[in-house]
Amino acid sequence: MKPKHVGVLGALDAGLASSQLEIARLMRVAPSLVVSLADHLESKGAIKRLRDPADRRRQVLSLTDEGRELLGRCTDMALAIDARLDAGLTPPQRAALRDALGRLAVAYGLPVRD
Repeated sequence: MKPKHVGVLGALDAGLASSQLEIARLMRVAPSLVVSLADHLESKGAIKRLRDPADRRRQVLSLTDEGRELLGRCTDMALAIDARLDAGLTPPQRAALRDALGRLAVAYGLPVRD
């Protein structure tokens, strides 16, 4: 799993996008990359693809139970890494770092956790 795979799972989980094209726009990547990421995630059983009955060209992605579990494991690992990285910071320094990273995420249209 690469960060972009997790980005697709996170976008689907948060309801930020559902089609491959919407995800590409959200992640600011080429649609062909999202197709490749979706192929990989679908092979792992993490997502399902469905044709939009209203627009046969549109592929709608949905998160499976396996995908939610995978996203949860990735989130747990990321939180553990975060804890190791900021272990040497004081509480005010941690708060300042979280604030700065949150501002960057908002500026780039990324989802922000509270």
